[in-house]
Amino acid sequence: MKKIFVLISILMMSVQAFSLKIEGKKVVDNQGNKVALKEYSKIILIDPAVVEIVYMIGGEENIVAIANTMNQDIWPMEKTKRIPSVGTLYKPSIEKIISYKPDLVIINPMISDFGKSLKERGIPYLINNGDSFEEILDNVKIYGKLTGKAERSNTVAVEYREKLNAVEKKLEKNPLGYKGAFLFSTSPMMAFNSKSLPGQVFEILGIENITDNLKGGRPILSPEYLISQNPDILLGAMGIKGKEDILNSSPFVMETTAGKKGNVAIVESSKILRPTPRIIDTVGELYEELSSWK
Repeated sequence: MKKIFVLISILMMSVQAFSLKIEGKKVVDNQGNKVALKEYSKIILIDPAVVEIVYMIGGEENIVAIANTMNQDIWPMEKTKRIPSVGTLYKPSIEKIISYKPDLVIINPMISDFGKSLKERGIPYLINNGDSFEEILDNVKIYGKLTGKAERSNTVAVEYREKLNAVEKKLEKNPLGYKGAFLFSTSPMMAFNSKSLPGQVFEILGIENITDNLKGGRPILSPEYLISQNPDILLGAMGIKGKEDILNSSPFVMETTAGKKGNVAIVESSKILRPTPRIIDTVGELYEELSSWK
């Protein structure tokens, strides 16, 4: 158990990596883009994670438009579906953005080059990122300052740290002791490594990730490797729609402990891959579900 808490401390207390940080009277992203540290009232969000965070801290009145995702809704769905759109996450419309005369645009790191179009037009922007739980909670507080909701954002950050502490206490009394994989796809069978957000969820829960001996962000699990590792659990996300997709993906799955016991589950991709505090809710939910498998 001591190893688990060391891993949690590393994930929650690292100060070397950052997504956003405050330098004097500026907010700086990890690519060096800077905006003034102040409240912005006409924000366009081209990143679903930031949309969710802003709603969590009560700053939605500052949003004038967002970008839509192709396959996944943005929480809270009943509210975000009514927000005007400037296109899709991967193909936002610069013309639509300009029409809203935003005072700040936040973009997803996968379209970081789009920042050049914004810069050419004198539109302040930042690139959102969140590669760790610490970055996610730091971002919550910074977005609170950018939306005039600093007090609420600090409260949200504290609440979610307390949720992680609650899981720690449960793990201390009842460790899971599993090894497994968090699958990205089944054909071929690819899994998230430990540096990914799903991989970090495994680390927090004390689950040995069978990808640790493999190279790549989403290494392929060959049938031979799967059998040799014999995972206790297999979780799936992204395009994997149901547990049957995993169980029926290969006859070798049924030769593992996970397959024989039916220790297979699907996790909503937006709750495990989107860098918002909701991923901490997922940690708690997974702990409860996985505990019931023992």
